[in-house]
Amino acid sequence: MQSPLPENQPVNVLDKRQLMATQLLRFFPTLHKLAPKIFRPLFFIMDRLLGMPYSKLYKVHDHVVPLTDGAREKIRIYYPIEDSTNTSTMVYFHGGGCVIGSIATHDRFCRYLAKQANINIVSVDYRLAPECKFPIPILDALSAWNWVMKHHAALGINPHKVGVGGDSAGGYLACLISLQKEQHALPIHAHHRPAFQFLLYPMLDLQGITPSYRESSDHLILTNHLMDYFKRHYLHDTDDVLQPLISPLQSQHLGQCPHTYLLTLEFDPLRDDGLAFATCLKDYGIPLNHQHFHDCMHGFISVTRISPRARKGCEEMAMALVQLSKQTQ
Repeated sequence: MQSPLPENQPVNVLDKRQLMATQLLRFFPTLHKLAPKIFRPLFFIMDRLLGMPYSKLYKVHDHVVPLTDGAREKIRIYYPIEDSTNTSTMVYFHGGGCVIGSIATHDRFCRYLAKQANINIVSVDYRLAPECKFPIPILDALSAWNWVMKHHAALGINPHKVGVGGDSAGGYLACLISLQKEQHALPIHAHHRPAFQFLLYPMLDLQGITPSYRESSDHLILTNHLMDYFKRHYLHDTDDVLQPLISPLQSQHLGQCPHTYLLTLEFDPLRDDGLAFATCLKDYGIPLNHQHFHDCMHGFISVTRISPRARKGCEEMAMALVQLSKQTQ
């Protein structure tokens, strides 16, 4: 007979409504067997069916950022109030394994964060693999960051209150903005250090060797099979996973990270890497607010329409973003 759990000990049970969302995925084709060009619109449809409702803001503007190779990328800036110069700003990178996702798939989530946290959000439409493999998404992220900081006055942004953020692969890109010593091999470097980083269940190590990675083979939005799919499409050679620009957890320069909010989730192949990252930041003395949701799965922001727990989780994240932006001013 098992001994009872200690009083107030969280129980690691996936929220039933989130589990319902994974059952709905059975009506979709097997995701990790799809071509990215087919997977991408399905991801958008899932967000519209199950994700955030639309939030109206004071102003939303699209801009085009020129890239060093002659290409262009779009950014979208969400302004929650008229006087944007006195508020903080977060440059945000969407999730999707650097293979799927876009400004459109994360439009409603970015609107929600801007409104609830009362900060400007700059959403970046970086290029995706396999058309644009490593390190192009990183270069696009750096280009967008530098462009926003250079044009802060025209954009109505206070340059001293700008941080970075992202979910999953977007959290990976956001983290790399701060690791300037890892950027030496790249043709583009971050010209400014972010004031903070807001990392939602980030992709931090593509080795795929942790217990949480091995356990996540079924009944989740993100499985280890899907992570392997992203890895194959993103990398030129999967033997390169120990490079810090591919797996930031391997970096010897994590002490460069700014004030951090980190969210990890119990039902997530990336869980153990996130927990290890939290330990590293604490060891370096980086100011850290680490939250762990014991009843949520990777990608729960995409199922808020059917899951009250997912909506509550988003509220908790937004409150944490308010505190993070205040603490770094």
